[in-house]
Amino acid sequence: MQFDQTDHLIGYLVSKIAPYTDTHRKGILTVSLAKLLFLIDYEYFKATGRQASDLTYIWYKHGPYPLTDFEPRLAKLEGHEIVRLPMERVIDGRPYSLFYAGESPRFTPSSPEPVKEIADRVIFIFGEASQETLLEYVYSLEIVKGLELMQPIDFTRALTKPGADEAFLDAVLEKFKGELIQPLSPEHTKAIQQALEGPTNENIETAKQMLSRQRAAFRLSSS
Repeated sequence: MQFDQTDHLIGYLVSKIAPYTDTHRKGILTVSLAKLLFLIDYEYFKATGRQASDLTYIWYKHGPYPLTDFEPRLAKLEGHEIVRLPMERVIDGRPYSLFYAGESPRFTPSSPEPVKEIADRVIFIFGEASQETLLEYVYSLEIVKGLELMQPIDFTRALTKPGADEAFLDAVLEKFKGELIQPLSPEHTKAIQQALEGPTNENIETAKQMLSRQRAAFRLSSS
């Protein structure tokens, strides 16, 4: 069986977020996996003019989703590179799935260095973020605004976005250093975009800390 870059990218994401060797792993939701893949494709397209994967995204129930080709990809890797754990929501019994790295992979995930750099950046910032925070960030992107259900997502829209105001972003990042827990605001979103688009150690760490506070706030409000 042949495995392409999309297979490697899915395997890499799952192995990093829910590794087989981590006994305390929480798994990754199908929706979250799709959004992380979308963010990698989005950032890679902005940098190179092409996607990192060959997935085709549409605007679906929870935002960008590769409806036609995602499930076949997951099924191809299931039982080897990834493991699917069927679950049911306690509140209403609706089914969902959690994914973990498998114990008998047929390949070691690898990608070209530019793809890996962006994937690692997305994982570092969003790997521990709540699904709600991840969705909120994705919904804020200009590329998806105004889309209707089932409408294809055109990545070329990402190339027409005006450049960010660096002085404004620097001011925002400075403010984040001492802020308390707050909702995800446009300024939060810009900081994350800065960490993804023009990464420095400080910017990436600031974005990660902000999302960590966001996750803590969500857990507090849900308890």
